[in-house]
Amino acid sequence: MQDSQVVDLNVGGRHLTTSLSTLTKYPKSKLAGMFSGRHPVAKDKDGRCFIDVDGDVFVHILNFLRFGKMPPPERASEVNEYAEYFGLQELKAPVLEDFEQVLYEIWKKKLPDYQSIWDCVKRKLDTISTSYFYIGTTSSNCEHIGITETVFPCNYITIDLDFGPNPSMLFNLLAVDLKRRNIFTDSCLRVCPVCGRKAAMGFSIGR
Repeated sequence: MQDSQVVDLNVGGRHLTTSLSTLTKYPKSKLAGMFSGRHPVAKDKDGRCFIDVDGDVFVHILNFLRFGKMPPPERASEVNEYAEYFGLQELKAPVLEDFEQVLYEIWKKKLPDYQSIWDCVKRKLDTISTSYFYIGTTSSNCEHIGITETVFPCNYITIDLDFGPNPSMLFNLLAVDLKRRNIFTDSCLRVCPVCGRKAAMGFSIGR
């Protein structure tokens, strides 16, 4: 097959037309392998190449291959799944980053006091003496699993605010901001098997 060849597609029932060079733009991808000529391609009754995925999502794959255009935020998660399936790592990484930013902005709107909390955490980061530390709210200390400000005074950041039994949104925001400082989530919110209260989230400086 020549790169200039026009390819008619039936993608989950949606009819699309593109060029072979677009489909094989990234030679190492699974999508390029499908149209490399080395493997038979399924055809529908009208001779179109059939791809058994959602055509409304796949069109964003084509737009990326054609123009480098990223999908809209509301489609980012779905397109990321397709990027993984078709082996398009060039698309996958920026989609994840954009999607995370969209969620970050949504979370921030739901926690109007977040900026002051983040400023507090930044100040307290200077007191951390190890490469691993915990962040917890004043209500999250729990002696049953041994994570308390008293037990770990040198690597425990207390947020003087009570977010009730589900502070996960706050910790998600902190995880995004800390990652920008080369600090990564190491353990999820721990739940005490005795009292059922949230304890803390662990973070590691660097990887």
